[in-house]
Amino acid sequence: MIRLSSTPATLALLSATAIGIALPVQAQDANCMVPLGGALPAGCETPDAGDVVSMPTGVNTEPEAAQPALSNSGGFVLSLDGDPVDADPTVEDRIRRTDIALAQAEVQVTFDGLEPEPTLDLEIAGEARAYRPGDRVELLSQTNYPAFIERAEMRIFDRGATGGPRLLAVVPVAPNGRVAVTLPDGRDLVAVHRVYDKRGRYDETGPLPLGYPDDRGLVADIEEVSDFTARRGIPIRGGMVTVRAKNAAPGAKLYTLGTEVPASPDGTMVIRRILPAGEYAVGVEVKGGATPVVESYHDVEIPGAEWFYVVVGDVTVGRYEDGRTGDSETRSDGRLQVYVDGETEGGIGVTASLDTGEFELDEILDRLEDKDVEGILDRIEQGLGYPTYGDDSTIEDNTPTSGRFYLRVEREGSYALWGDYQARLTGNAFLRNERTLYGAQVHYESQATTARGDNRVTVDAYAAQPDQLVGRDVFRGTGGSVYFLSAQDIAVGTETLTVELRDAATGRVVARETLVQGQDYDINYVQGVVTLRRPLSGSVSPNLIQTNPGGDQNINLVAQYEFTPATGDVDSYSIGGRVEAWVTDDVRLGFTIQNEDTGTADQDAVGIDLRWEFGANSFAQLDYAETDGPGFGTSFSLDGGLSLDGEDPVDGDGRAIRFETQMDLADLGLRQSGIVGAYYEHREEGFSTLDYQVDAATGDETIYGVFGRIEANERLSYAFYFDRYENDEDVDRTEIGAEVAFALTDRLDLALAVEHLEEDSPDEDGNRTTVGGRLSYAVAEGTEIYGFGQFTADSDGLDDFDRYGVGVDHDFRNGWEVEAEVSGGDGGTGARLLANYAREDNSSYYFGYELDPGRRVDPDLTGEDGGRFVMGGRQQINDDLILFAENSYDLFGERVEHLETYGAEYRASRFLTFTGSIEGGEVNDGVDGDFDRQAYSLGVRYQTERLTARARIEYRDDDTERDDLGDTEFIFFAADARWQINDESRLLFRLAHADSDSDGESVASGDYTDLSLGYAYRPIENERLNVLARYRYLRDFIGQEVDGSENDGPIQESHIFSVEGSYDLSPVWTLGGKLGGRLGKSAAGEGEPLADNDAYLAVVNVRGHIVHNWDFLVEGRYLDAVDAETSRSGVLAAAYRHFGNNLKVGAGYNFSTFSDDLSDLTYDDKGLFLNVIAKF
Repeated sequence: MIRLSSTPATLALLSATAIGIALPVQAQDANCMVPLGGALPAGCETPDAGDVVSMPTGVNTEPEAAQPALSNSGGFVLSLDGDPVDADPTVEDRIRRTDIALAQAEVQVTFDGLEPEPTLDLEIAGEARAYRPGDRVELLSQTNYPAFIERAEMRIFDRGATGGPRLLAVVPVAPNGRVAVTLPDGRDLVAVHRVYDKRGRYDETGPLPLGYPDDRGLVADIEEVSDFTARRGIPIRGGMVTVRAKNAAPGAKLYTLGTEVPASPDGTMVIRRILPAGEYAVGVEVKGGATPVVESYHDVEIPGAEWFYVVVGDVTVGRYEDGRTGDSETRSDGRLQVYVDGETEGGIGVTASLDTGEFELDEILDRLEDKDVEGILDRIEQGLGYPTYGDDSTIEDNTPTSGRFYLRVEREGSYALWGDYQARLTGNAFLRNERTLYGAQVHYESQATTARGDNRVTVDAYAAQPDQLVGRDVFRGTGGSVYFLSAQDIAVGTETLTVELRDAATGRVVARETLVQGQDYDINYVQGVVTLRRPLSGSVSPNLIQTNPGGDQNINLVAQYEFTPATGDVDSYSIGGRVEAWVTDDVRLGFTIQNEDTGTADQDAVGIDLRWEFGANSFAQLDYAETDGPGFGTSFSLDGGLSLDGEDPVDGDGRAIRFETQMDLADLGLRQSGIVGAYYEHREEGFSTLDYQVDAATGDETIYGVFGRIEANERLSYAFYFDRYENDEDVDRTEIGAEVAFALTDRLDLALAVEHLEEDSPDEDGNRTTVGGRLSYAVAEGTEIYGFGQFTADSDGLDDFDRYGVGVDHDFRNGWEVEAEVSGGDGGTGARLLANYAREDNSSYYFGYELDPGRRVDPDLTGEDGGRFVMGGRQQINDDLILFAENSYDLFGERVEHLETYGAEYRASRFLTFTGSIEGGEVNDGVDGDFDRQAYSLGVRYQTERLTARARIEYRDDDTERDDLGDTEFIFFAADARWQINDESRLLFRLAHADSDSDGESVASGDYTDLSLGYAYRPIENERLNVLARYRYLRDFIGQEVDGSENDGPIQESHIFSVEGSYDLSPVWTLGGKLGGRLGKSAAGEGEPLADNDAYLAVVNVRGHIVHNWDFLVEGRYLDAVDAETSRSGVLAAAYRHFGNNLKVGAGYNFSTFSDDLSDLTYDDKGLFLNVIAKF
């Protein structure tokens, strides 16, 4: 349900489901009108004089009898509700001076309700820069719920460690404290902040990279708080307390709730804390600078329960006559609206909303399971009713649902939900779910936890009827930052982006990392463009000896998202669940089940897994899964999305089993540091998941291996690996190798390796033994030069693969870092150049060139490969201007690609901000055809105290000669403005425009414009006159789907306007009126002739109101249907009786055959009706 902020007008709106009217008991002179804030004139009495109404009252706080006067000079003050009733003059004067100082500092202590939003973050103190192993970094803890935290720590990981992320250090820190850490050795160091409650449950942040400056765009507003929580396991019950001080002198500080808060430049100090239920005396002290010392205590009570609810029921029964046929019928219509949000004393939180819509009573319950198409559109744009009511109320929707019902019941982290949600199932290596769905969801977590803080038992289940399709794109890293999704108009918030490391020979997923929006990437949902915060390379070689010229492991960006297809209906359901239990502190058992019914993607999947954690970095896990059906398809791209190749999923059934173990030598009690591990994986033909497709080209697949990297001492380390791949198409591959590294001196390092490769396949049969080495020399701190080579020692049936090269890594110590390498030998020439520059103001630049020798054997290559260039950067020009740009050129023989991106954010003043971006791509291909893409985005925002306006335009043009790609051209424009003309008048403007011509499946063709203008006049000094006005222009030549049907709705072009006002003639009589019109043309569908459909409506009414008793209405109506050449007029009369504060019963008669709704063309509203309204 959409919840409005609490204002007097809001309460009026909630009860405005029926007509409120009045009739005087006795005649009153118009001069008896009471001015705002004034007294009743002499000789006048209120219309409800003598009426008695029962109203609930609170507990009596007055004394039962007068108290005797007291007098003292003993140095104390006796006060009641803050007002002194007996005081020592000296103490009273001191309190008075404190009150004056508090008023000057504008200190406020407020309780903000029982719906707190917990936040957890960590930041790096000092300059924003890149930190290296051995550097000392100071980490800050930030949280607004320290009262629930028993202990906290900073955890340092190496994401680049062999075998996956490795925990290197755990450093205790006080909540909202700081700790200095000397960074240990590691390839990709990150920090994670974790906090625990008394039961061992924990919350933790996402990983904060330490190897480059923090550019998360942290909130700078002192009133706001940044939240970086990635895992939430601590249930929070309590209320938010805010302490705010203003107008403090420079250098002043606020001391309260155990925290010290310095004053901002404008003299503001704010602190927010979540406190458990109870009574508190909050001490506040402001001192420092020129501010007088202020000390005070404020009593705050956090209740154990708090409820906000609105219930409105409306039932109308009537006997109506059809004005065209003369037939009569009895109809009973009704509507029920419910909103509940609160928490019980026992800690059960309930959030629910229900809106049945207005239908016949026998249909209301049947329609509860229907999706509310109008409700979805209303959440996109609040189009119903008047755009503004002039009361500055705001809209908050905390019950997201695509239907008519929302319910969430939660306690201690467990919850049951019906509505919109994101289903996330993880834990099994084969089966995952990352979809955004509508339906039912249940999550249970036991209160008992393991020694590590994990819940002993966790259950997740969902059942949904999706009305969107799943898109899944896999991009090979290009060395750049910009990637185009295969679909546009992406559903907001449905994307999941991961970076995966996949073995190039076996397809095994070696590692996977989920990215965080705002920290790791940005996304344009309309254009379908992902921009990474840092460039992504395409491959890496973990071993000294390479078997593939382009690298032995591929780096992929995997994007999964949802979009609504432009045509057709998505009739599907999705069911899934997972149960996992820690049977001991170290052993976890999990079970996963999924069922997708989406037509061509029908699939059943089930999996079971067993995990044993026997150390901080040591584990063993066994996974098993079965699938039946194809599942969802995937698109692949090697050039950032300019070219996409679709892969249909495997339609069949299959099974897969996987075992993996990793052991940290320290966890095993050994003195040496290092890691060893093993894996086994078998996948049957027909097995189909998000990450694996096993088809007839390979048949059943089996892979297994062992690995290890061990540091014997500070100067000696060695490694070994064994990998075996087999499939049913007679392909066998074995790779076994060993490496040893010596620190010959403090500057000179030598690494030697030997590897044996055996291949048996229809294409190749033989073996090869290769030896290699790498010699590196640290010329100076930050500068290293190296040379490497590998040579075939023995070969039988396999070609020799000898390669050699040199390289240099240099840190200029001024922000610039350069890596350069050139290699040659079998497979061709290879080259790599990467230059990075990072400044303390978060500005960065990069340039890269790569000549991948592995692309020379690509069958799509025609001509010579010239390599790929990438250059880009992010420039913080000043506090007001940020620029971003990237260009890449791929010279792949006769296929030449150019991808360019430019972006800017400019704050022209503290009121005006501009944002813009340009994305373009061009492919010149004499074989498959050319392709050209241009995409432009421009946004502007202007905000002052009285005016807020924003606008954004998106344009895209795809032009292709390829048969497998379609042309697309669209322009989207959205704008809105809110203007507080003065204290009495408001103006609101909204515009949405779309014009598209597309051959794709995610963007519909046609043009659509929706313009809305609203005005409200609500005087303050003279409340007699109130006016609401609205104009709407709608041009829909797309024909939106109606009620989820496969057929498009009518196309139309309409002008709709209405003006409604009321004038209080006296405290009893109100004169009201409404004038509305529709000027429009419509047709049943595209190609049909447009027909005029004009109509006008005029309404005049007189209302009488006797407070808490009777309401009366007499209303005259006139309807002119111009093109039907008919006009109708009539009168409606009604009377209502109030019974208490929650029930109103009325009866009336409509002498006309039409209603005051211009969209109602039935003309069957004449007759007698009975209306019952209950509201709570």
